[in-house]
Amino acid sequence: MTRTESTSPLALLHSLFPDSVVRREAAAVGLVRRVRKVDVVQLFIAVVLTVSGRGGQTLAALHRSYVFRSGQRLARSAFWTRLSPAFAALTERLLLRLEDDAASRSPRYGGVLRHFKDVIAVDATVVVVHKALETCWPGTRTRSRPAAIKVHTWVRAVTGELLKHRITGERFADGKAFGVDWTAAGKLFLFDRGYPSASMWHRIDRVGAYFLTRLPASYDPVIVEVCRTHRGRARKLVDEYLKDVEPYLKRKVVDVLCSFRAHVRGYRGARGRYLYPRYRVVGLWDADRSEYHWYVTNIPPHVLPGEAMRDLYRLRWEVETFYKTAKSGLGLNELSSSKKHVVELLVRAALIRASLAMQAKTKAAATLPRAAWINPGQWLTVWRQVLPELLDAMSSRRRGAAGITWLLLGRLAADPNRKRVPTRTRCIGQLPGLQAVSA
Repeated sequence: MTRTESTSPLALLHSLFPDSVVRREAAAVGLVRRVRKVDVVQLFIAVVLTVSGRGGQTLAALHRSYVFRSGQRLARSAFWTRLSPAFAALTERLLLRLEDDAASRSPRYGGVLRHFKDVIAVDATVVVVHKALETCWPGTRTRSRPAAIKVHTWVRAVTGELLKHRITGERFADGKAFGVDWTAAGKLFLFDRGYPSASMWHRIDRVGAYFLTRLPASYDPVIVEVCRTHRGRARKLVDEYLKDVEPYLKRKVVDVLCSFRAHVRGYRGARGRYLYPRYRVVGLWDADRSEYHWYVTNIPPHVLPGEAMRDLYRLRWEVETFYKTAKSGLGLNELSSSKKHVVELLVRAALIRASLAMQAKTKAAATLPRAAWINPGQWLTVWRQVLPELLDAMSSRRRGAAGITWLLLGRLAADPNRKRVPTRTRCIGQLPGLQAVSA
């Protein structure tokens, strides 16, 4: 799906959520059967795009938002009836459309990342829900939080755009949330230690993709090859267990090839089996903690040197920024309803708002000089303050909002403290020639 480049914040909203698309999708899911008092576009703006309060989205606040924006008096019971499974399906469709739109715009990287088609940070966050939903989404703490959901996401590491999501119970394993196929070839996935699965690493490597993660503490692989030679009386590492030789190492960078055991499940009558793929393990010495930080990847040494492994892995923090944005001011941290479809609606609405905020931040940052950057917390404050005026203009079907430009928003959210560099900006500066441009 292609669309024209948005030159203003209001143009971005119109391009992502055109009235014609919202009405067509609403008719497709059976939300609109006849045109009466309630306008589905106004309802979508009030429930999905509007932010009410500093924390969660209360149903009463959403009702007031609709009344103020539409100018129609609607009883609370009538408004709550509109929050139906069909409206939840509409929100899901529009979120998937937003994800497809972000995935269709392939970024172009330079420097050490020019070998990758995209860099994706994978993670999950937990949100407590009403205890009445325990049978739908059981939590891990049966007394303090009997019901909780886990929101799994794929986030583009450089821009923070949402590429994929899934909602499960808290007990659902992180590594089983998403599968990889041949469309992931050439892409780099950044994981945390919640994905300690050599079988998943094998599937990623098999389709031609790349992964980078911290080596779990429970893993003690056997070294089969040394990727970096050392002069002098260097200790021989081949055929040794990693934890056995770690106390004796004095190298700042350890770059070896290790053997892992990956399970391949049975398929079409064939029995499951074990494979022993070899992946690269890099250890970087941390002088402050007097210990090694171990990373495992399938990126060849000639593509990514070991010294750049830590800086590249720091790009994974963009997904944490995405969750902080969604929870701290866009309604993902509190879900007051006890109905399953309403909770799903509110979760996907918060993901839409968070992805929209991150896209807007990227466009505002593009207008600033290279020496300036946007503070994520300050950006959320500025965006939440300007969003109501943009939504008012969107509700009245205006094509412009006087005085609101990307340059103005970028200057308001720019961090005056030049020494406090955000993680993503610092990593881009430390990786030579790393740039990302949306195609």
